[in-house]
This record gives sequence, structure tokens and C-alpha cells, in this order.
Amino acid sequence: MKLIAISHPEFILNEAERINALFRDGLLRLHLRKPGGDIADLNRLLGKIDPEFYPKIALHHHHELAAQYGLTRLHFPEKLRNDTPETMFQKLKNAGFQLSTSIHDIEQLSELSSAFDYTFLGPVFDSITKKGYQRIVNDDFCLKEDQKTIKVIAIGGINHSNIHKIKQMNFDGAAVLGAIWNSEASDFQFLKIHKLQFISNQTAGLSHLESIKLALTAGCRWIQLRVKNQPENEVLEIAIAAKELCDSYAARLIINDFPHVVKAVNAYGLHLGLNDMQISEAREIVGYNMIIGGTANTFEDVLLRINEGADYIGLGPFRFTTTKQNLSPILGLDGYRVLMQKLSEQKLSIPIIAIGGILPDDVAEILATGIHGVAMSSALIQSKETKETVQKLEEILC
Repeated sequence: MKLIAISHPEFILNEAERINALFRDGLLRLHLRKPGGDIADLNRLLGKIDPEFYPKIALHHHHELAAQYGLTRLHFPEKLRNDTPETMFQKLKNAGFQLSTSIHDIEQLSELSSAFDYTFLGPVFDSITKKGYQRIVNDDFCLKEDQKTIKVIAIGGINHSNIHKIKQMNFDGAAVLGAIWNSEASDFQFLKIHKLQFISNQTAGLSHLESIKLALTAGCRWIQLRVKNQPENEVLEIAIAAKELCDSYAARLIINDFPHVVKAVNAYGLHLGLNDMQISEAREIVGYNMIIGGTANTFEDVLLRINEGADYIGLGPFRFTTTKQNLSPILGLDGYRVLMQKLSEQKLSIPIIAIGGILPDDVAEILATGIHGVAMSSALIQSKETKETVQKLEEILC
């Protein structure tokens, strides 16, 4: 499901820094919406945002700034859409721009230009930022497929407690505003998919907990506890200790394959392999506020994970690794390029983490394929200077 953030309607303190941080934490799309802002203020804000994030920004107002900053995403609020001739939409699309718009009535879907990639529709819940701005649909609403002339993104009043309903209503995604810029922003896990992830490993001379402590000391803040071939009660004991360790470093703990353990220790999330429980079944156990990642090896696997509602995907293996049994076919750089190109062609996006035999020298080339981040295990454990290695990786990944 596509997840989009919308900027605060006012210019706020340290806004560019906060936007940059959201992108670094995994945000894939931001709509820059300043209805009362003048072009000079918007120009100053854009100038402070890291240029590497410009391809992820959709501009709502002062479209003339797009050329200056190389922005290729333009949003047309309803009034601007009505004042713009159809020929202009087609011209912009042919020039390589990706267009979006907003509607407040389902019947308007049939009237929209085919030049638009998607439209916002809402409010689907009572608005957080606009008091008295009430929802236009009920909880039992379901958008029919034959109504979707283009993709439809739900907007209005969406927060961590109701976002799961958006997929049930058959929307193609959700756009959030108030829940990001208000105090509950931290509840939106999709904004926090770290680019460097550590997978615990047990060897003859190192336990899972010792490997986690080593990674935490070196600076890793996303830890996946991956225990195989042990009963759940033993995994629970390890997970309790791992959670205490991660909490002491303000790190996030993801647990592989044991949803009941995840819930028992209140971990940050769950990761499921292709042969593990289905994501929908796991959601019934851990709830809809828990982040869930899923393993994939092929493009079909990736599509499956997206349709299941995964928050991120672990894609691999990159090369042969001794840390995993029953290894799937090796992907390599070419495999990543092909898969990421296919996702782009189908206009699908989800944070994808490369995994499997990755070495520090591989990371820059892997990122160049469009991959969001990397997961590593042995390469960090076996490093003679683990802290320095992590610092260098963070610099490459930021």
C-alpha cells in the first residue's frame, strides 16, 4: 500500500531538517503543500532540503519552481485542476512529469484526466488538522474496482489506530498529515525503516545476544533477532534479553518468525520468511500498529509481499551466505537492477532491504540500483573495526 506524507500547511521551525530526517528514515513520498505561503518562502524551504530527495517531492503550489529544483511531481488541487486545460495535463505528462490531484466526491473519479497517476479522496475520517472537517465515508465503505479510473489515495484523519482500515476500504494508499506533525508521529512505523539492519548470528564462539551487543556497541540501531531451530519458549528468553539490550541503546528490535514472542516482549516489529506464517495471519496476533517485514527472492515474491501489506521487504540473497540454510537463487547486482526497474515500471514503491552475503564494499553499488538499505550479519561481526565499519556504512547510506 502506497504511503504518502503531506507537509504541515504552515512553515514550521526546522522544517527542512525534519523533512530530511523523514526521508532518511525511509519516507518515499512527500507532498509539499503550503496553501498560504508565497513563492519566496517556498523557495527558501526547498533550498534547505537535500537535493537527493527532490525526486520524492510533489509540489502543490508555485509549480514554476519545479524547473529550478528539478522536481518532476506536480499536484493539482481541485481549483487549480478546474482552471487548467486538459491539453496542459497531457503536455506535462508527455514531458515526464507525474501528476496527482484531489477530489472530495467519488463521482468525480470518472471526470479526471487520464494524465493523472493518482488522486487524493477524503476526508475518510474526521480531519486532525481541520476541525469540523468531517468524513465523507463510513467504516463499511469499500471502493469498487470499476470506480478506479486511476489510483485512489485516502486522506483525512488517518492515524496509527485506523490506517489498517484503508486497505479494507480498497484504497491504493494513504496520505497522512496531522499524525506526522503532531506528537503521535512516532507511531507511524513506515517512516522508520532503517537503512542499516543487523541480523543476529550465533557461531561456535558467539551467542545471538553477544552478536547483538557487538552490533549495538558499534552503532547499529535496527536489530533483527533471527533464531532458528529452537522452541518458542527458548526464543522468548533470548528475546526478553535482546529487548532489554536494544532498549538500553534506544534501538529497535525486530524478531524473525515468532509473532507471539514479538507481542510478549513488545518488540518493534516482526519479520516473516516466505515459508513462515502469512502476514495477514500475523497481523491478527501482533496488531495493526506493529511493523512487519517479509522476505522475497523474485519479483512475484515482491508483488505478493506488497499485496499482503508488508511494511518493508528483505530481498536476497545478494550472494552466497553461510548464515542461512536452504538458500534461494542468488540475485546479485543485475537481479536487483531488474527487480527495481520492474517496480518502477509498475509505479510500485516499498522500502527494500538487500540481504545475503553483503560486504561493506558492496553497499554503494547496491544503493545505485534503487535499493533502500542493506542488512548485514557476518560482515559486521567479523570486522576488526566494527564501529568504524558501521560509521562508514552510515555515511554511505544516509
